[in-house]
Amino acid sequence: MVPKVRFLGWGCLAIALLVNGCTSSNSRHRDVTQNAKVHYTLGVAELKNNNPTMALAKFLEAERIDKRDPDIQEGLAQAYQRKGAFAEAEKHYLKAIEMRSDEPRYYNNLGALYLDMQRPDDALVNLQKAAGNLLFPNPEIPLTGIGIAHFLKNDYPGAVAAYREALSKNSRYVEAYVRLGEVLTAMGQIDRGLREYRKALVLAPDYARLHFLMGLAFMKNGDMEQARQAFIKVRQLLPESEMGQRANDYLDMLQ
Repeated sequence: MVPKVRFLGWGCLAIALLVNGCTSSNSRHRDVTQNAKVHYTLGVAELKNNNPTMALAKFLEAERIDKRDPDIQEGLAQAYQRKGAFAEAEKHYLKAIEMRSDEPRYYNNLGALYLDMQRPDDALVNLQKAAGNLLFPNPEIPLTGIGIAHFLKNDYPGAVAAYREALSKNSRYVEAYVRLGEVLTAMGQIDRGLREYRKALVLAPDYARLHFLMGLAFMKNGDMEQARQAFIKVRQLLPESEMGQRANDYLDMLQ
């Protein structure tokens, strides 16, 4: 029997931070805000460079200067989330929403955090707010998150419906294809799942998690050579990662 593998890290559904200009008309307040924005911008750069520790330091300095900027609160939340400090991340996402309750990005990102925290009901509440906001430019992202929440609740039909709705909004959104393949495979519809994985593969040929899931699906289908090739690809892409080590374990099994 192939063991079930569950991946965390659904913070990948979080919308990237933005760098906004200052619009204050008060000279002193503008100077303070601009100084805070400098640290905020440095924090955004550190997150993009995959350095959440340095990002956190920059965002904390920005907050020390300006405690009322919701984007800084969101930056703190993303840095804490990347470091696995989920309770602190939640606190700062909620502060951002309190300061600017009409920003759908904050609800999407809080929903992604709740997926990381294995709190699908809380995730659904926030992701639905993001997906339902007509001003949100990327509804496929919260819709995919809604699908993941249903998947966590073992509501596979609900997950399929959400992923298909996400793809109706953006037919090139890789994560929705991957998640759709995952849930179809979990439902025992392995060939249909592999079809969705192959659609994702066209768009993202070097997505390691996709190759890993395809390897598991091939094993379930009894196609051990295809499974072996998929796990070799994972090992090539992420040799030092936990996923790469799991791929090695499966390759040992397939020898």
